[in-house]
Amino acid sequence: MLQNMEFNACLPTNVRFGLNVVKNELLNEIQQANKSRLFVATDNGLVKAGLIDSITTDLTENGIETIIFSDVEPNPQAETIMQGAELYKEKSCDMIIAVGGGSAMDFAKAVGVVVSHSGHILDFRRGGEKAIINPIPLLFAIPTTVGTGSEVTRASIVTDPTVGRKYAIASPYLIPKVAFIDPILTTTLPKHHVSATAIDALVHAIEAYTSIRSTPISDGLALQAIRMIKENLLASYANPANYEARAQIHLASTMAGMAFTLAGLGLVHSCSHPMSAVFNVAHGVANAIILPYVIEFNLISNIKKFAEIARVFQPELVLKDDQAAANELSCLLKSFTGSVDIPKDFSFLGIEVTDEIIDRLADGAMDDGTIPSNPRKVYKEDVIKIYDQVLPR
Repeated sequence: MLQNMEFNACLPTNVRFGLNVVKNELLNEIQQANKSRLFVATDNGLVKAGLIDSITTDLTENGIETIIFSDVEPNPQAETIMQGAELYKEKSCDMIIAVGGGSAMDFAKAVGVVVSHSGHILDFRRGGEKAIINPIPLLFAIPTTVGTGSEVTRASIVTDPTVGRKYAIASPYLIPKVAFIDPILTTTLPKHHVSATAIDALVHAIEAYTSIRSTPISDGLALQAIRMIKENLLASYANPANYEARAQIHLASTMAGMAFTLAGLGLVHSCSHPMSAVFNVAHGVANAIILPYVIEFNLISNIKKFAEIARVFQPELVLKDDQAAANELSCLLKSFTGSVDIPKDFSFLGIEVTDEIIDRLADGAMDDGTIPSNPRKVYKEDVIKIYDQVLPR
């Protein structure tokens, strides 16, 4: 009951939304902040596509220097982050702009930690040796995918390939000060990126909505994000020139990011992080494949909320009771992700699945920081059963 609840809800990012909002407002925001030497974190694909030039040309013409770091990997690695921090310091940069998907934003946040503290980035992971005690440099985020929500979150996910693990670096200091949500920047996304990142956003919203830390504020953001993605992803996937559909899912991603910043995530992310760290599976794809099976596991924890989600995907379920509606959700999600060409399992990896591999993945999942918010208590044997379903032998 609400009268028995106590919670805080702080969403400090200034969200600037609209077509061409980067072109129209970025320069002014930088000038108002009195910054002149920018570290731009991005990837080579966006540089080759000309997107970075389209953003930085206007800045350069107005006396603002841009230092481009474009070697960000799909799952940013610890040593790459250290290289980026070294370049930031070498060039005496005074702020950071992340342009790209979640990897660029995770990378930018982590660079900010290193340049404002002494030590290696892995020292600051959850359970690590050091705490984040200083503000990072001013950080603006410009997402160019329709997922992740990292432009409004307090976390950075860093990969250590030497041990095949992903680690969370988290602090309120990491939340970007301004996020530019500009749907026009997403229109050249390949179809598989549209589907993977949008389903990632859907997972964020579903996990936030059903988290044990959820509140009426996070619920409102999450449920609306679910509706927007369900109603607009197929149209956006089919036609990138459908600006209305693309704008809807781009904003939904940010709203889902706000929701899970407040409420946390769950077992889908716990299981997907090891898949990305060990097999380099795209985060959104891993989430999308694992989602229906975690739903089946979590269902008994909150029948009412899972039924409400199911009714978003199939409105006719209002004619059925909560239990019957909730029971339909897993199949509805498999159909929805399949319609945007998400694989049904990880057999496309072509790996030989052994008990040792499953056990390694399960250990990584159990140590992931997202498990505590999951609505159902999780044991290692539960995780092994989920991996056995998505990693056919």
